[in-house]
Amino acid sequence: MLNSGPNIKPRRTPSPSSTETLSPGSSHPFQIEKLVAGGFSLGRLNGQVVLCAGGIPGESVEVEILSRRKGVSQGKILQVQDPAESRVVPPCPVVGRCGGCQLQHVQYEEQLSQKRLILEDTLRRIGKIFDVPIFPVIPSPRPYGYRQVLRMGIGDGPDGLFLGFFESGTQQLLPVDTCFLVDDKMRSVIDAVRSSLRSLVIDGMNLESVEIRWSQLEEVGLLVFRGRAVTKEHVERLMNVCSEIPNIKGWIYERADAPEHDSRHRLRHQPIVRGADHVWEAFRGLRLKMGYRSFMQANWNVFQLLGKMVGEWLGYLKGQRILELYAGTGPLGLSLASQGAHVTCVEGDPFAIHDARESLRINEITGCRVRISSVESYLMTVKSGAYDVILLDPPRAGLNPKVVDRLGVLQVPRLFYLSCDAPSLARDIKSLCEKGYTIQRMQPFDMFPQTAHLETLVELTLSAPEPVDGD
Repeated sequence: MLNSGPNIKPRRTPSPSSTETLSPGSSHPFQIEKLVAGGFSLGRLNGQVVLCAGGIPGESVEVEILSRRKGVSQGKILQVQDPAESRVVPPCPVVGRCGGCQLQHVQYEEQLSQKRLILEDTLRRIGKIFDVPIFPVIPSPRPYGYRQVLRMGIGDGPDGLFLGFFESGTQQLLPVDTCFLVDDKMRSVIDAVRSSLRSLVIDGMNLESVEIRWSQLEEVGLLVFRGRAVTKEHVERLMNVCSEIPNIKGWIYERADAPEHDSRHRLRHQPIVRGADHVWEAFRGLRLKMGYRSFMQANWNVFQLLGKMVGEWLGYLKGQRILELYAGTGPLGLSLASQGAHVTCVEGDPFAIHDARESLRINEITGCRVRISSVESYLMTVKSGAYDVILLDPPRAGLNPKVVDRLGVLQVPRLFYLSCDAPSLARDIKSLCEKGYTIQRMQPFDMFPQTAHLETLVELTLSAPEPVDGD
């Protein structure tokens, strides 16, 4: 049976009193007002905020209250009584259970509109930012089949090892047959890995996950396994059974041990590598190395569009002095340097820096230097007037307050902020505006269709100082 999003059940009689407290287990008629960060549907019952998954603004639904925390109730849609015109049937049979996709039930053009509204709402609520010029979201060329990096958990079930994703809101591994966010070639790799793992039901294997990294340029991929194999022979057997999988150029095993005092952290041991430990990918006319330990964009087609937009916004590049912070393997910085800019790329991950230096060599790029350092430390060495532009691409948590303070001191004329998280973006932009910057424009990119995530490029310029009387 096709899954239409929320778990549809027969209509229940709503609670008789509209003024009673929303207690867990009670059900109520509910009007969805809007979507918020995370893709949750928001509405109000008896003046109280209720969040649930799987709705669309304007829909009338019946919701069951699951829990209440910090003044917000969590609910579950039982029945969609008045479906929106943009509601569609998701292709994935585990949507709503798997924690990966939040918007498969929404027609794609409407997803783009809703994501822009979520961004605007977040900027207003957190950043107190109003009337900002936000361009329409640039869509992904592929609403499905776009991911080039995918990690799946490995579980041990009655029929042997299986592949899956964590069930939404839990650490419980949910067996899945495939993922519609990757294309047919990667899905065939998933099928082959699953088939190979079925022959590995032996004590001591202790596999935790497998990551597939795929190169559109080479049309080949890497398999990166992580686990706690008892002996090297276990790893050799794993690689032997997976060695015949087509279109794979490298097989890597990383051991991950959980220290007794803190199971959240992993100690990585020397990896075992058979074949290649990297792929090559094309970006803006360059050939870039992507090692298995370096961050790699999951939607390379959208990242290409983003890179083009950065270049267009910067304008004439020759001679521009650009500092790229949180540079990773340096695709943006290397591309700008290849067009005549003087670029410094700063990154704290030594593996990413190693890849960036190899890409510099292969592409014979001059005018670009890469530095391994924390952003906080490196900025303390930068002198005022040293750069015309700073390009920021921080992790989801956003900027460290020390970085914001230092940017306020340096007063670089232009900042380009690339964000993957609207709440941290709103917080940081508010702080930067307090340091003297003005938002010029925002361009969102749909890097992850079917999910609530949104990539946003923001240009900020240093405001002109207020004129002094007599000037």
